[in-house]
Parts: sequence; structure tokens; C-alpha cells
Amino acid sequence: MRIAVLADVHGNLPALEAVAAEIDRLRPDLVFVAGDFQNRGPSPREVTEFVTNSGWTLLRGNHEDYVIRQTEESLPQDPVDYYNWLPARWTADLTADFVEIVKRLPIAITFRGPDDYPVTIAHGSPRSNNEGFFPRTSEAKAIEMIGPNPPGLLCVGHSHLPLIRQVNSTLVVNVGSVGFPFDGDQRASFGLLSWAGHHWFSEIRRVAYPISRVLEELGRVNFYEGAGPLSCLIRRELESARPHLSPFERLFGTPVRAGNLSIRQAVNAYLEMPQTVIEAEFAKTFKR
Repeated sequence: MRIAVLADVHGNLPALEAVAAEIDRLRPDLVFVAGDFQNRGPSPREVTEFVTNSGWTLLRGNHEDYVIRQTEESLPQDPVDYYNWLPARWTADLTADFVEIVKRLPIAITFRGPDDYPVTIAHGSPRSNNEGFFPRTSEAKAIEMIGPNPPGLLCVGHSHLPLIRQVNSTLVVNVGSVGFPFDGDQRASFGLLSWAGHHWFSEIRRVAYPISRVLEELGRVNFYEGAGPLSCLIRRELESARPHLSPFERLFGTPVRAGNLSIRQAVNAYLEMPQTVIEAEFAKTFKR
């Protein structure tokens, strides 16, 4: 038996198409999309149409929840939160007719695999789509997130950082991100799980795709205007394969909220920062 698990497409259609072509070549028995196929990238509608028509099993990530929320609520008044929510609002406007379908998606699914091994696929953890397994997640925290009925295999996404780790009786596989990897490797990431000899064997597979197409699409669909000033940081995430929204919040959230900087001044200042400083913020942000 072979299972393909992909997560965190985030509206990046060329990356999804490249991974889908590789999955077609590998011909696994089951394919799961472990959430966050919407928001952040320039093609949320095309990606949503693709995955909902794929026949694959879909889960709901925290970014789908963000998009749903933006179909139901007004933007917040907080000057940083307002701009943080603009990409989700832009995505919600493009995918509003999918809301009821997406609302019904689970955040995790468990089934019995070979030899009656329980297998769980989740976006973040079995209990929440807004927490994740990071390379620095402690053993105690990992055990807590896995929960009282640990599966033999747990596949997740959310952190955009691929990892394979044994936690007591559970093999935890974070499959990384299709559309926005955060480990410095621009290639799309997904997981392939193979059952053989009464054991699961896990592999993180990487697939190159034309990032230039995604960057061109950002301009073509007026993403910069619709998603607001933070769209420039999202572009930098694509180019660097590193996170930038969270370090930006850490560095500039307080002065923007205090009225000492406008959001555009803060974004411009951030974009001028050396990557070494941003990497230090990355380490702080993802320390678990």
C-alpha cells in the first residue's frame, strides 16, 4: 500500500500541478490533501477547483478557516491585524461559492491501514488545525498533540517544514508544503508513505516547478492591490522559501500598532533588512 499526502498548497497552482503529475506517475493507492490549499497565493480559486475535482480526500486547514471567517465577518480594526487578514479577504471574494463545501471538511481523518494499523492524516494535529509539529517541538509537546489514542502513523502539514520523527509508537511525518516551503528549498514538498514488511516507510519527495510563473501571476491577478502591503512579504516567501509574515509581525507589529510607522513604511524597512537578521527572527518564531 502507498499513500501520498500533500499539504499547504496555498493557492500556488504551478506547484500543485507539478506535484499532481508526480503523483500520477507514482500511482499511490490513496491521496490526501491535508489542508491549507487556499489563501496566500495568487490562484486560490483554480487550486480549490483542482482539489475538489481531484477525487482526493480533502481536509480543512487553518487558512480555510481564515477564508471562511472573512466571508462572515468584517475586517478587524487593529492596524496590523487588518492587513494580516486582507489576503484571506481577497481569497474569500474569489472562492465564496465553495464556502459550504469547505466548511464540511474535517480537520483530521483516521482509518485502519494494513495489519490493522491506525493511520491519521491531519492538517496540524489530530486535535487542532492551528498547531503543528516543528523540528524543535519537544517530546512532551509532541505526545500531547498526538493525543490519548496514538495512531501508528500520523501525517501532518501546517509548519511548512518537512520532518520524519518517531514519537513513542507513532511515526510522525510532516510532509512540508507544496506551495510555500519554509526550509530554504524552493521545490514543492509532499510525503509518500509505503507499507512493506509490516512497517511504514516514509519519504519526503521534492518536485521542481516554475516559480517564475507564480510571480508573474501575482501581477496579472492584481494580487498586490487586493492582498495589500503584506503581499510583498508573501512574494519574498516564495522567492526565499523562508517565512516572512511571522518575523515581520515580531519586528514591526508593536511600532505599527503604536502609530510610529505606517504599514507600508514597516514593510519597506523589513524588505531592506539583511537576510541574516530575518533568519534570526525565523529561529525565534519557530522555536517550540
